Amino acid sequence: MNLLKLPKKIILLLFLFTAGFSRSMAASADSLLKALDQAIKNRQIYTDRREATISQLKQQLKSISSSIGAAASSKESDRLSKETDRLSKEKLYQLNSKLYQAYKPYQSDSAIRYANYNLAIARVLNDHQKVAESKLQLSALYAIAGMSMDAASILRSLQADQLNLDLKIGYYQAYKDLYSNLADYHNVNSGLYRQYNAAYRDSLLQILQPSSKNYLGVYAEKLSILGKYREAEKILLILLSGLKTKNHEYAIWSSALGNVYKQEGNTRLQQKYFALSAISDLENAIKENTSLQALAISLYETGDLDRAYSYIKYSMEDAIFCNAPLRTIVISKIFPIIDAAHQAKEKEQRTQLVYFLVLISVLSAGLIAAVVYVFQQMKKLEKSRLELQEVNGLLKQLNKDLQLVNQQLKGTNSKLMEANRIKEEYIGNFLDLCSNYINKLEDYRKGLNKKASSGHLDLLFKTLKSTELMTTELKALYKNFDDTFLHLYPDFVIAFNNLLVEEERFELKSGELNTELRIFALLRLGIQDSAKIASFLRCSMSTIYNYRTKVRNKALVPREDFENYVIEIGTISTF
Repeated sequence: MNLLKLPKKIILLLFLFTAGFSRSMAASADSLLKALDQAIKNRQIYTDRREATISQLKQQLKSISSSIGAAASSKESDRLSKETDRLSKEKLYQLNSKLYQAYKPYQSDSAIRYANYNLAIARVLNDHQKVAESKLQLSALYAIAGMSMDAASILRSLQADQLNLDLKIGYYQAYKDLYSNLADYHNVNSGLYRQYNAAYRDSLLQILQPSSKNYLGVYAEKLSILGKYREAEKILLILLSGLKTKNHEYAIWSSALGNVYKQEGNTRLQQKYFALSAISDLENAIKENTSLQALAISLYETGDLDRAYSYIKYSMEDAIFCNAPLRTIVISKIFPIIDAAHQAKEKEQRTQLVYFLVLISVLSAGLIAAVVYVFQQMKKLEKSRLELQEVNGLLKQLNKDLQLVNQQLKGTNSKLMEANRIKEEYIGNFLDLCSNYINKLEDYRKGLNKKASSGHLDLLFKTLKSTELMTTELKALYKNFDDTFLHLYPDFVIAFNNLLVEEERFELKSGELNTELRIFALLRLGIQDSAKIASFLRCSMSTIYNYRTKVRNKALVPREDFENYVIEIGTISTF
């Protein structure tokens, strides 16, 4: 399809959809990493939860061990049957197995100890299947701990044809994992180890039920190794969709899916599933994990050095806690690289901080210079204002002289015309001077506005310290308002007082209204919005509200009708 032939509207819609989808995916990835950060903060809570489970199992084990010891030391021990003794050892074996399962992904040393306990119990019971099961558990732990020779020795002591189906599955799985570790962590003979790994994987697939999760997981692993990533992806997504809770199995499939996307080069989905796997491992206190390490490497490659450093550090702590030497070695090779990049980034940030501090210092010096300049300009403006006042006084005097000349030349038409011409000329000059003064004030206002627009707020505030002009103009404004209003409503104060109780009535002082009277004068003029009244009287809305409420409380008429009575006061008088 040729995009150039598509209508421009369709191309624009496609572009907007793509941009919106990309932003949505980026936000989703960031929220997932934030959830992982929160899980890391809560890691001690999850660890305490696992420790509590282990403590309960140990308490049960201690209780059973005590009962067995008491029975063995009793004088009536002869009456204890061999079957009872066997059942007790079976219970010990089961509890040791639970402790082994609890410790296996958490602390390999302890898991090895309980597997050895079970091996001893199995030998006492002469139960060949339990002996084989314990050996398989030990071999898996030895492989994790990097004791490959010990793991191989144990596996060689077992005969596959003497094992039941479940143990045979574990046997092939153990060999497959052993050779996988050897191939991943040993450069020598890695090709041969991969061949053995593939052979045991195929043997495993032959005995597993094709519909089982284990089969699907092993088959997805094979498909991924063969480069059939899409098929492996479908299988792993099916496995994940079938899980209702985020358990260790969920973490394993998510990690496997992350590795598939890593092989495909899909960084976004790779990081998503490594993060999901890491969150699941953290919430289940799984210390033997690889997802956090893999995610750290991926984030390092995409430039998120802070998170990469944090995750690789926590991954190293988990590997040391779990006593997984192979993982510790791998992480120790990666950690210095990420750490060096992280240190370099911090150094660059410190350099930028110094740069910005210098820049701020320079700007501060510039601001000080600007303040001095504005102060000088203000002094010039003040001087101009004084000169204008002097000119205004001269114009007033000239106007008086013109009036005197006009009276003296009243009888002479030519002199009257001349006087009128002179008067008009002086009035014109006066208006020009006033106009110039207004223009200068406007220029001053524009100058201040320009500074405000350019972001020099500190400078602007410093230039506006004096409030004398504003106070004078406000006083004149309120005086003019009072005179005009009382001319229009000469009986307003009397009528207003008639609405109040006698002891709470107002008196005019020097012919001026007070704040309360001005508020209700504005109401009489039809301005009922408290915000507008507050703006005119230069006070807060709460103050206006308090004044209105206070005066209403003094009313002779019903409080709710008081303001309606005020609006009806007086009639406009004619001039």
